[in-house]
Amino acid sequence: MSVVVLSDVHANIQALDAVLDDVARVAPHAPIWHCGDVVGYGASPNEVIAALRRVGATGVMGNHDLAALGDDIVESFNEGAHAAALWTREALTAESREWLRSLPRVAEMGSATLVHASLRDPILEYVMDATTAEENLRRLSTPILFHGHTHIPALWELQREVAHLTAVDADPIALRGPSLVNVGSVGQPRDRDPRAAWLLWERDEEHAGLGRVTWRRVEYDIPSAQEAIDAAGLPDSLASRLAVGR
Repeated sequence: MSVVVLSDVHANIQALDAVLDDVARVAPHAPIWHCGDVVGYGASPNEVIAALRRVGATGVMGNHDLAALGDDIVESFNEGAHAAALWTREALTAESREWLRSLPRVAEMGSATLVHASLRDPILEYVMDATTAEENLRRLSTPILFHGHTHIPALWELQREVAHLTAVDADPIALRGPSLVNVGSVGQPRDRDPRAAWLLWERDEEHAGLGRVTWRRVEYDIPSAQEAIDAAGLPDSLASRLAVGR
């Protein structure tokens, strides 16, 4: 059985629409999971939430989702993120706000767990180094953790009790043991590839629920996303960064 995993859409409906079109071609019947940060930065929070609801996406809360609901976590944001969070608070409909509020911080989905940031700190911790990865791998209660937050695709596996980083490209990667799988970002990639990222997990419940993962990259209408950000009066930096993937 295949599962589609998304993260960090960040109110970018142009990117999400392109990803969902690709999903419809590659895995039309697969359930869709998301790892949070549905809103923030971009100019189409209600449209993104409506699209995720339409496809029945299941997922978790991210730090930008929490900020959009009024949490004082927003005070830790940089200037651009702070401005976008305050704008999003005003832009959200009551229905969108209620949907965001219903998101859990951790969700166990059979042999996989979903969080936004890390298992140790589901909202804020960045998994960027071996020590952090290893500490989170040792806490796993399922074979796989899907997460986002860094906006950079990554795979950390526990091999011989040590966290090992596997290079990610377009080829499928077989999971061999406990794994932290960062699915990358739909709406604001930061790995210098501006294309939207999503992940296909081909699960194998007969072998410890592992299977294999494939990262897909999709081109989308970046100028339209930038125009929407500009029209909303959001900081210019939030638009310009989309073209360079950083």
